[in-house]
Amino acid sequence: MASAIDWAIALAVVLAWITGVYVLYRKGKIRKEGAVSLFGPAVMLKTTRGKRWIESVGRNRVWEAYGYLAVLLSFIIMVLVFSLMVWQAYVVTTIPASKAPSPVEALGIPGINPVIPIWYGILGLVVAIVFHELSHGLLVAYHRMKILSLGVLLFVFPIGAFVEPDEDELAKAERIKRMHVFAAGPTTNIILALVFIILFSASLSAVHPNAPGLYVASVGGVNSGVFQIGDIIEEINGTPVRSVDDFLSVNAPMPGESVDVKIYRNGDAEIQAVSGVVVMSVIKGYPAEKAGIKPGWIIYSINNTVVRNMGDFYESLNRTRAGEAVSVVMLDENHTFRNITVVLGDKYDYYEKYAPELLKEEFKGKGFLGVGAAYMGISVGDPENLKVMLANPYHGMRGMGEFFQRSMYLIALPFMGLMPFPAEYENIFAAPFPGFWIMVNSFYWIFWLNLMLGLTNLLPAVPLDGGYLFRDAVDYLARKLKVKNPERVVGETSTFVSLLILVLILWQFIGPRI
Repeated sequence: MASAIDWAIALAVVLAWITGVYVLYRKGKIRKEGAVSLFGPAVMLKTTRGKRWIESVGRNRVWEAYGYLAVLLSFIIMVLVFSLMVWQAYVVTTIPASKAPSPVEALGIPGINPVIPIWYGILGLVVAIVFHELSHGLLVAYHRMKILSLGVLLFVFPIGAFVEPDEDELAKAERIKRMHVFAAGPTTNIILALVFIILFSASLSAVHPNAPGLYVASVGGVNSGVFQIGDIIEEINGTPVRSVDDFLSVNAPMPGESVDVKIYRNGDAEIQAVSGVVVMSVIKGYPAEKAGIKPGWIIYSINNTVVRNMGDFYESLNRTRAGEAVSVVMLDENHTFRNITVVLGDKYDYYEKYAPELLKEEFKGKGFLGVGAAYMGISVGDPENLKVMLANPYHGMRGMGEFFQRSMYLIALPFMGLMPFPAEYENIFAAPFPGFWIMVNSFYWIFWLNLMLGLTNLLPAVPLDGGYLFRDAVDYLARKLKVKNPERVVGETSTFVSLLILVLILWQFIGPRI
């Protein structure tokens, strides 16, 4: 998240830009029309250089086939994107206001959108916009329409490119030619997205873990200064750790005692950590908090059963019932024993209310302590699973339902903190060459921004490309069905759908907060 200082700097830069543009406009250096012209607070730099090249390349008959393919794909994707928006309109009503997206997350602007990194975002956005506009230009050239200029759009830094056709000529062109032009840009973005996600996955297929074991995904409590995120745990107390099950049932010493851990951190190393299941968080209003248990404490025993590892912790609680009073012995931050009696809650009721996607029938009647806990205060992950999730997300896929889920997962990597690939995680894998992770991150963000630009532009809302395609499609149907006053029908239908899209977009932010 950007700090207050970051926001202040960004605001100062934007205000300086707007002031500079205004001064240059008043002095006549920037005009409403011309080689350097005004476009709101942005500046358009126009040129005719490259125009002949586009016209030459655009004469190839391959662009006619591409135009028809683009129109077909555009309408298929338009239906899918609209359906997804309707589905999201329902989903947002089921999430709490605290998890609702913020308006800045709807802006695909690097540095403003908290998810999009500045430099990778600029790279992805420039590639997406340049190829989007170039595709429009090639189809304009193929259909022998005029290209007036091409150029760059600036707002502090380059935020876009454009190929400017003769708008009057485009409006008067045959419907199918016009549709070819509008469909070409977003289709090219979708195709580029597919190309770069393949490059992304293929690149990650070349990496392998630096050592066998599990990586540290998070750390807290008594071992905060001992482990680092990205460490690979190879052995605990002399026992190899090769799977999550190994970690859960590790042969651990008594809680609070020192334990030897072999890790990989830019090479093998031996460290000593405090053993025991550490309370990482307590849920407000639930038994642990009511009993006075604090984050950072170590669970020594539950009902006289010593808790050496996470397996012991789960087994001890699975033997309890909701409403049962249990004896819990804790080691506090001073390593002092505390004997606490806790009246347990109902595990089924908690998951039904707060995590229904994880709810299981076997939870009924089970005791619930209300803590988040982790052995040694660390959460772990399997490097091989992480690699497969990134390099081959569709591995073992069954059915379209899983295809959709895994595609959503791939798109959501930035929201999970996995793209750009965290610097801390680079210790997990051996990179084939220097600069490898910069290349991987670049591939991903070119994919992501091309996909977002392509999908957004295919929404059936004017002034997006999809809006003009939809309007031409309605015009075709209206004239084919010989409806009265087709111009009015087309205008009203197009306006209604555009407003509906706007409502669906705004609902993403308003719905959860009502």
